[in-house]
Amino acid sequence: MSQGRRRFLIVGISAGVFVVAGLVVLRYTVFHDDATALPVDQIQHRYRDDIERSSRSTTRMTTDSPTTGSSTPSAAPFQSDAPSPATAAVATTLMPPGIYRYETTGHESVDALGGTSHGYPRETTISVTPDGCGVLLRWDLLAQRRDEWRLCAATDGIHLEPTGLQYHEFFGQADSEDVVCDREIVLVPATDRPSEPATLDCTLASDPWVPTWAVLGREQRTVEGSPVQVVHVRMTVEDDDEYFEHTTIDWYLDLHGLPIEASGTKTSRSPSPIGPVLYEEQFSLQIQSLDPLQ
Repeated sequence: MSQGRRRFLIVGISAGVFVVAGLVVLRYTVFHDDATALPVDQIQHRYRDDIERSSRSTTRMTTDSPTTGSSTPSAAPFQSDAPSPATAAVATTLMPPGIYRYETTGHESVDALGGTSHGYPRETTISVTPDGCGVLLRWDLLAQRRDEWRLCAATDGIHLEPTGLQYHEFFGQADSEDVVCDREIVLVPATDRPSEPATLDCTLASDPWVPTWAVLGREQRTVEGSPVQVVHVRMTVEDDDEYFEHTTIDWYLDLHGLPIEASGTKTSRSPSPIGPVLYEEQFSLQIQSLDPLQ
């Protein structure tokens, strides 16, 4: 299965005997590459705008759908029915909306046009806003790099919804790739029973993408001196075709789906007008506080 993902939009480079000289000229005169950290106050401003839009959307849905018993998105956490204590279950609720700060290390790079690398700042944020049946999480690493995913709560646990986004920008060329999967999966089970790994049939932009999610068990972390129970979840992608991808991301989520720690490595090769492009990424993050900014 040939997969053409991460097609960083590097265009306008003519072929022929002048290609090497043309690449050098373009690299230093046309395609400037920047890596810009987002100030927290800028993220807060955007977050408040997102909350206001979400509130207006919810108000419109409530006004347009007055039928008794209809459901509308809400910022309040969802809580499941109380399960049997014999299953070591917990009530299923989502984390409060807000902006969570993380100590971060890592970088991403491509080898196109002589290569470039983006170092990640020492602090990044995950913004949590009400969305649909639950919340949207947006991880801003740079102005040029972010991920988005959605979580919803149900009686069997916290679900990862089928849609998301991966955004990259190199040399001023934006590459916004929608993630669309065939189904949702349980990331944080309501019980501590083991579960089988789940392989999803997804597209990343318009290309096939097949991640496998495995819930590895419950552990404990410490945040601001207090113990926090977490679920260790691992996502892997193993594709050995010409345009390959090798990804491993370990997430440590609290029982409300909030990332407490994470670490990951990604390597992929994708086609482009100037030939195959190698992309690499490495990161780790650790939450600073369970109390979000607003």
